[in-house]
Amino acid sequence: MLASAVARHRAGEAAAGDLYRTILSAEPSHGDVLHLLGVTALQAGALEVAEGWLRRALAVDGTQAYYRNSLGEALRALGRPDEAREQYRLALTLSPAYPEALANLLRQPRPGDNASTLLERFCRLRSATANELLAVADSRLLAGRLADAGLAYRAAVALEPATVQAYVNLGATASREKDYAKAAIAYRRALRLSPDHPGAWNNLASAVWELNDGPGATGFCRRSVALKPDHPDPYANLGYVQRSQAQDGDDFAEAATLCRRALRLNPTHVSALNNLGIVNLDLGRLDEAERLFRRTLEAEPKHPDARFNLSLALLKAGRLREGWELYEARWKTGQLPAVNAQLRAWQGEPLNGATILLHAEQGHGDTLHFVRYAPLVAALGGRVVLAVQPALKRLVAGMPGVAAVHALTDAFPAPDFHCPLMSLPRLLGTELDTIPGSIPYLYPPAEAIGKWLGQPLPGNGLRVGLVWSGDPRPGLLRANLTDRRRSMTLRDLAPLAEVPNLRFVNLQMGGPAAQLADPPAGMDIHDPMGAVADFADTAALVLRLDLVITVDTSVAHLVGALGKPVWVLSRYDGCWRWLLDRDDTPWYPTMRLFRQTMPGDWTDVGRRVADALHALSRSR
Repeated sequence: MLASAVARHRAGEAAAGDLYRTILSAEPSHGDVLHLLGVTALQAGALEVAEGWLRRALAVDGTQAYYRNSLGEALRALGRPDEAREQYRLALTLSPAYPEALANLLRQPRPGDNASTLLERFCRLRSATANELLAVADSRLLAGRLADAGLAYRAAVALEPATVQAYVNLGATASREKDYAKAAIAYRRALRLSPDHPGAWNNLASAVWELNDGPGATGFCRRSVALKPDHPDPYANLGYVQRSQAQDGDDFAEAATLCRRALRLNPTHVSALNNLGIVNLDLGRLDEAERLFRRTLEAEPKHPDARFNLSLALLKAGRLREGWELYEARWKTGQLPAVNAQLRAWQGEPLNGATILLHAEQGHGDTLHFVRYAPLVAALGGRVVLAVQPALKRLVAGMPGVAAVHALTDAFPAPDFHCPLMSLPRLLGTELDTIPGSIPYLYPPAEAIGKWLGQPLPGNGLRVGLVWSGDPRPGLLRANLTDRRRSMTLRDLAPLAEVPNLRFVNLQMGGPAAQLADPPAGMDIHDPMGAVADFADTAALVLRLDLVITVDTSVAHLVGALGKPVWVLSRYDGCWRWLLDRDDTPWYPTMRLFRQTMPGDWTDVGRRVADALHALSRSR
């Protein structure tokens, strides 16, 4: 009769329960029947009834691992996870190789469960199925246990190599570990098995984007859109890729259209809201950008990119105090290396002679911009030590109030406190009207000045230094794409050759300096950069010039910090620090801004700079 009842149970027949009860009436202590009645009740959703039957089964025979596992399932369904985990652990004590109990415990482990060891044991079980491995892997992925998830996904595809979703999720795991090459391999394997899988195409686009393949990302996003035009994810992803690669107004417009398409399909799509906010930020529509970033944060309050992007919108609008607070989200975006957690962060408390390390965190220009705060921290009673990029070490060594300067690559004693340079405006409460704009605050060392006094420079006219390009970094896609927008060619400065009585001096470094071999007609450029070893040399050279004209790169900050006249040619989506719709800046009193009036168009900028040079030349 028991065999017949079990057969009916497996067939889903309700009569199985009646047969179990008939058997139980004849044999009230039949543990298997009590267990099966519990399983039947559990499957029917009668959870309290199931718990009762299963506890009766265990009272008859507490040595059966599968009784314990079933009780754990009932307790989990009743919302009592800690009790459920205890039953799974007891089941494994009775039967260490019991796959169902291992899988159940691994889905919601606690720190004391030693989940990684359990997972390794589970993956070695020959009786474990691919579906069980996938379920465990999914739970580990959701819990953020990426190494465990990857192990389980790999075990699943080893058992069943044609499991598409396992490869897709293995790719997602690798992406979260920032191993984008492995992620791309996993997605490509999924697509070999299922060429029309839109999610795999979209995820592959994200992976190859991180591998600096912008065209590939664009193509894969479009493939995903074509396969599933009613899903918002690929539109949002493609909008992000298009915006990041934007070089003109049409590119920005297409990016906005794609993000709006995603939002029509899902009005609270976090990525689409954030990406559309970025487009509006780039286009100077700060109110709309702020609204979109705040909508993103309503949908996902801890979204680090949205918090950081909102900070940029607020800073660009001149709302510095709120902007500085949100700017701290930069540490959670994954774009900056982590700070040594063993160092004590300064939060503005009295220093009373304590040593505080102020350290660079981003580019050379950012360091030159914010190192102005070092003397202010020294005035608060701290012994200030700077850690900067090696090329800046000699230049900042002479700053007043600075006790010592190290290169970031140097080994140096641990300080009492540390603070990233770009966190100082927040801690010191900088507002628009309290920006420390006293210049100069940097001075080249005496040996550099002496060296450059002996270098020949062209005379008989205004000496004008030129920088037309930033720092191309092909291995860093985001930085390189921004660099493409901020950079021009030497030929874009051709109108300057029409201005009389100018003597041009090259300040351009790196690959773009090769353009000196073919300058615009009539533009004779003296090139002394072969003798430049670091920023101290560049600073001493700048002191011998009348004016520097530069795109928005580190030289702009250097010249501003030296208190020399500098004209900055700013891309349309200009940096937040230059605010909006003004040609001056409170950060550098000697700086004048020439902004693009259309994205990607330097023609008008070149003409306006030439006109300003004509006026300056006539006034001399």
